[in-house]
Amino acid sequence: MKKTLTVIFLFVISFILIISLIVGIFIKNISDKTNRSLSYFFQTYSTAQKNRQNIADDSISIMVFGLDRRDDLLEKTEVTDTIILANINLKTAKLNLISIPRDLWSYDTNTKVNSIYPLSKDKQNKFQFIQSEFEKITGQKITNTIVISTDNLIDFVQLIGGVDIYLENGFIDDKYPNPDYVANPSPLIPIYKTIKFPAGKNHLDISNITEFVRSRKNAETSANGGTDIGRILRQQLLIEAIIQKIKNSDFIKSPKNLIHLYNFWRQTIETNINDSDIITWGLLLDKNVKNITIQKTTVPTAEYPEVSVIYHPYRFINTQWVYIPEDENYKKLHQFIAKSIGE
Repeated sequence: MKKTLTVIFLFVISFILIISLIVGIFIKNISDKTNRSLSYFFQTYSTAQKNRQNIADDSISIMVFGLDRRDDLLEKTEVTDTIILANINLKTAKLNLISIPRDLWSYDTNTKVNSIYPLSKDKQNKFQFIQSEFEKITGQKITNTIVISTDNLIDFVQLIGGVDIYLENGFIDDKYPNPDYVANPSPLIPIYKTIKFPAGKNHLDISNITEFVRSRKNAETSANGGTDIGRILRQQLLIEAIIQKIKNSDFIKSPKNLIHLYNFWRQTIETNINDSDIITWGLLLDKNVKNITIQKTTVPTAEYPEVSVIYHPYRFINTQWVYIPEDENYKKLHQFIAKSIGE
């Protein structure tokens, strides 16, 4: 009997040692590939556990910017033509994506809102400046900021193996800026090129992702996919498709893919979200992270007068075509956003 117990004891100890060795090798492998020490991961998780107890709000609001950086012979700019208020309810796992038109006028900075990001470059705390300005405009407490450049988007889509989106209506844009002309303006090179996206399923990858998110002259109205509003709707569609792929496919189940995603996030994305923030939100969402639902909203403009929240005043401000709110305090816009998040 003693011999049997000794064998069982030795077997259990051996099993525990083997499992510990495997886990240790796995953690060491992650540590090496992310260039983070083991103590960093343990400390970050411990911090997240503490933060979890201190978060009183049910939701967080993050500003997401799409930066179309240009530094070529035709244009030099760092404006953010994609501006999204992303609010996620940590209890219900509901993600609200509220797109704000780039041409909305900011009375506080005396610019369009797409110029707030480049203005932040001169500030001591650029993220605090950005969040403060958009708190005035949206009426929401902004906790963090994410800035994604066009190059970031191309690399990310390549990393996840492309993404499929479904278009109710296809479109053709025969005035899409020709990259060859942009790189080398010449009378021998056409200024524009024609791009096509048919109705139905479209696969987006590095060959066409930029054209999909940039095109805005494929129609005269947003209902047909044109203008800035039509472009906003496609960008929302893309974000939803990316989230659904990462959430539902086998991609997220691979430790290798998770490491690639982590390194991409840490090394290339401009943000003030740290690792403990992400873990804290993950702990609060818990199992609901698999059940995230997405609601896409666009701020109504004068294209729909009966429900307009902002409108074009049919005059230029500082020589610029803009949208303005009914009042300089953005009250109606605040109410619209609050209602959209609360629904």
